[in-house]
Amino acid sequence: MKIANSLSALGKASLHRRRSAKAAAPARISSSAVGRFDEVWKLLFYCPGEGANSLVTNGLFGFAMLFYTDALGLPATLAATALSMSVFWEAVSEPVMGYISDRTRTRWGARFPWILGGGLAMSLLFVAVWIVPSPFRSNPLTTFAYLVGANLLLRTALTVFFVPYMAVGFELVPSYNGRSRLQAVRQVANMAANFCGPALAWAVFFHDSVDRAGHTLVGTRQAANYLHMGIAFGVCSAIFVLLVVLGNRRQIKDNRVSTLRHQPKAGPGLALEFKLILGDSHALHIFLLTFLACAAMVIVSSMQGYLYVYFMGFAPNARVVAHGGTMVAMALGGAASAVLSGRLDKKGAAALGALMGSCGAAGLGLAFLPGWIARSGMVGLSVFVGFEGLFWLGSGIVLPILTAMIGDASDLARHRCGHSLDGGYASTFAVAMRLAISFSIMASGWLLGLIGFDPSHAPSAAAVWRLGATAFGGGGLLYLVFLWPVLSYPLNRRRYEQELAYPSGQTMTRADDHS
Repeated sequence: MKIANSLSALGKASLHRRRSAKAAAPARISSSAVGRFDEVWKLLFYCPGEGANSLVTNGLFGFAMLFYTDALGLPATLAATALSMSVFWEAVSEPVMGYISDRTRTRWGARFPWILGGGLAMSLLFVAVWIVPSPFRSNPLTTFAYLVGANLLLRTALTVFFVPYMAVGFELVPSYNGRSRLQAVRQVANMAANFCGPALAWAVFFHDSVDRAGHTLVGTRQAANYLHMGIAFGVCSAIFVLLVVLGNRRQIKDNRVSTLRHQPKAGPGLALEFKLILGDSHALHIFLLTFLACAAMVIVSSMQGYLYVYFMGFAPNARVVAHGGTMVAMALGGAASAVLSGRLDKKGAAALGALMGSCGAAGLGLAFLPGWIARSGMVGLSVFVGFEGLFWLGSGIVLPILTAMIGDASDLARHRCGHSLDGGYASTFAVAMRLAISFSIMASGWLLGLIGFDPSHAPSAAAVWRLGATAFGGGGLLYLVFLWPVLSYPLNRRRYEQELAYPSGQTMTRADDHS
């Protein structure tokens, strides 16, 4: 009888546990679903900001050099210097903006007031860049001075917008894999805006026409076409900025009285904060990688317009196909980066992307420089799009992974020192990008002069060939150099988790590393 009673009690207990588990399951599923929905919502309304950034920066990279040289008649060296100076100024101002953003205390939080104000100013100033009043067109030096001033103002507004925007991304999704997902989606948004904007701009704004006398008007030599593009991109950029702020209004918190450990009212001064970041070996390693990768991309992208027009001789519709193909490839690379970083870890995925980029550049050189494939016709277009797409597919993998890696380093720094340096890390990462861009634009302009390529006159066949060799060789070689430091980067997921588990305020030593 006792045995029977015991079995009955066990049966009832088992039935109760099963019923309890079934009752609890929906709650667990519901909680998980809510978490996924919350992350999707954050990604959905964070990414329009990257659309604004893409229209402005890719609009400049894709068309500024052509505008200055083809439409305004400015020598390539002066055009490159004007752009390079403004990007260098951005590199100088970004650490200051990161410091200010980390210490901003308002009822709307630390980041979103700057995102809104800087983003709207950026959209307006982007239009002003393409408006050069006639008094400033009288000679190259006055044109150069105007363009330097206009670009400095635009880059200042871009800094005010971009540094807090990047820091918000670190805070919205703070997990190791979540950062990879966010940066992957952000990269896709960048390329979607780039495809719908600068890629389609070739057909929408820069098609050739014929005047009343029967003369052909080359689309890239008409200043009004650039202004029409600037107005369209500026309006869309402003809309994207508003979407970011309104869509994330639930994330806007009054931080004037903060009790969080990682949001103190005071922190290290600007010089000390910059010193702390530059003393982080992980951050320094990522800055070197970022400089090399961005230099490879900018060397190619700054000469891309000239390649379409002069080297390949593409018609406007073919330019759309070629440029649009790069955007699709980079978006696919961004989408693949989250999956690859999960399988190969982040440094393995970045190395694979760099190898793909180098192979794509080498393929372009081998196909067209010896003349094995004719540049004209569908075959030439298809081969060009294929190899150029491989270069940008690899670049699309590399860039979001590097951004996620700096987020990891910033998270570890917060664990060590006890307060947030997200703005500082975001700005210093942006400095590495801007220095690479500044260096590469300057190098591109001087290289064009060195190889005898002058777009204001009909370039010789030899100069056009050297243009292709410079563009294909520069990006591919820089990605080969990138491989050694990325493979030697010490931080992987296991090491990251070990450092987070180490006592707060202390630094993990080599002897403590068991990875």
